[in-house]
Amino acid sequence: MTTSARVHDEHATSTPSAPSAPSADAASPASDTALVTLHDLTVRDRAGRILLDVPALTITPGERIVLTGRSGSGKSLLLGVLTGRTAPSLRVTGTRIARLPRIGLVPQRGLDALHPLVPLARQLRAVTGSSPERVAEVLDAVGLSDPALRRRRPAELSGGQTQRAAVALAALTRAPLIVADEPTSALDPDSRDRTLRLLESVVDDRQTLVVATHDTTVATLLGDRHLRMSAGRPTDVSRAQSPAPAAHDDATTTVDGAQAVPRAAERNAGTAA
Repeated sequence: MTTSARVHDEHATSTPSAPSAPSADAASPASDTALVTLHDLTVRDRAGRILLDVPALTITPGERIVLTGRSGSGKSLLLGVLTGRTAPSLRVTGTRIARLPRIGLVPQRGLDALHPLVPLARQLRAVTGSSPERVAEVLDAVGLSDPALRRRRPAELSGGQTQRAAVALAALTRAPLIVADEPTSALDPDSRDRTLRLLESVVDDRQTLVVATHDTTVATLLGDRHLRMSAGRPTDVSRAQSPAPAAHDDATTTVDGAQAVPRAAERNAGTAA
């Protein structure tokens, strides 16, 4: 069972090559308190084909970042690089600097984050070292307030309940970075929206949340930053960096439309005030 990972500060540099200028496609905020910084980082397979190409990317505390793109575009691979987990068969070159004592993970299937045979509340206390009161508080927040549910083994819970439990587990790690890989891919729109609200309710403003999804609506509902993956390369298409849409644009389906990311708009309004 994998719930979090220890990642030490690291600075891995590739074989010397000509320096490259920062890419506008990979624009990201710079910060001395960055959790993860990638620079001129590439991932290649055994045949030497480039699977991921990141000229520059910085992840800072408190951000809500959504990665979108088609299957095979590099979303999961970028998550693996951010968390320091890539397959041994892949060759990673470039620079990755990480300041991450812990990482919280929310998989596509909640049961993948949990031991199927250990009662839920006891498992969360044992894995995270949290007090019974804190575990109860977080389980309440994700809608698992029934004491009978908390005594059940994850294998006895429904898919929706195990997904909620996985969100609770990630929150209880107190990790500065929480990564969710396609957490809503198998859900209908109502269940998707409930899962996103759960993530928002238990991830505090000091924690960074990175979500990979093929559903661009998630970027509208959740993200401060929207990184679109294509052919292994991330492009920042966040509203703040995008031109204003034409009056006839459909704001309900376009990330950069007039109905901007609700959470990002709220945060920006608070800053302006």
